[in-house]
Amino acid sequence: MGEEWEIVAFPVILPWREEFWTLPLYFPHLRVGVAPDWPDQLPYQRLPLPPEAESPIRDLKYFQRGELHQWRAYQDYRREQEERDDDLIQAIRQAKTVAPPVPHSPPDAWSLVWQLEKMLADQEARMSKVDRTQEWLAEILAPEPWEERVQFGPVPGVGEMVDPELARLRYHLWRRVMASYLQGDWSPLLLGRTSRSLFLSLKGWPEWTGLHTVQITLPGCRSEEEWAKVRETAGLGSHLAKFGKLLSQGLANVADSEKIPLVSAELQNFVNEYLLPHWPLEQVWNWHLEIWEPGGEEEETVPVLCWAEAGAGVLPG
Repeated sequence: MGEEWEIVAFPVILPWREEFWTLPLYFPHLRVGVAPDWPDQLPYQRLPLPPEAESPIRDLKYFQRGELHQWRAYQDYRREQEERDDDLIQAIRQAKTVAPPVPHSPPDAWSLVWQLEKMLADQEARMSKVDRTQEWLAEILAPEPWEERVQFGPVPGVGEMVDPELARLRYHLWRRVMASYLQGDWSPLLLGRTSRSLFLSLKGWPEWTGLHTVQITLPGCRSEEEWAKVRETAGLGSHLAKFGKLLSQGLANVADSEKIPLVSAELQNFVNEYLLPHWPLEQVWNWHLEIWEPGGEEEETVPVLCWAEAGAGVLPG
């Protein structure tokens, strides 16, 4: 068993929040997937966006402000179309009044007829696409003819429920994308707004009601200035490193339900004795960390780290 456990953030795409300034203090080697808007100062490597996500950005980055407005685009199209129609009608009128056709010049008239019929055919084709789009929208927005699923009611201690099938899909996709980080001893760190509910759904009802956890209250920070101040505090860095080793030991022992109270007491006593007395910030912001014992299902074979308030009161990114 390795000395340090690999801690991997869940989910794969994790938009930045100011509370995340605390993460490098306790998890300096945290593995993060796609991290939109995360500060470059943090010592984390991240996965690039897939090409499918980057291509729209590349396609649109050369447009100027206002050029992407649909109404402006529609007006430009109408103006160009009207100008083309006016030119064609004017040409037809001139062909009638100014230069009447002679018996031996049918190609000119045929050319005008072809242009006019093509213009009308193009308009009909565009209107046909609009009609098909309306049909597609009606089909997409119509009620899905699936079998009725089990209804989920509120559960005490769980802020919001998630679909178990969707939860399992997200978990397996996360494991597939982050597979290179899931070597040796590893544990997911739940940081998304719905991650807690998602993993409780994976455990299922009523197993989550008997979940054994280790609960720790950690001091944290929520700005770059506070983060730098904590890092520069003499002696605190070695204590934070020691906490990381104790946390790895706790993850190894949490599978034994009888050791959970001892793990919880040891970690919290270390925080109270070595971290809080040296914390340099006047206002201590608490970060509530939980360690969940592993279960018997495929998705529960490892202990789980859960930030209980992750995303609380924050709209999804």
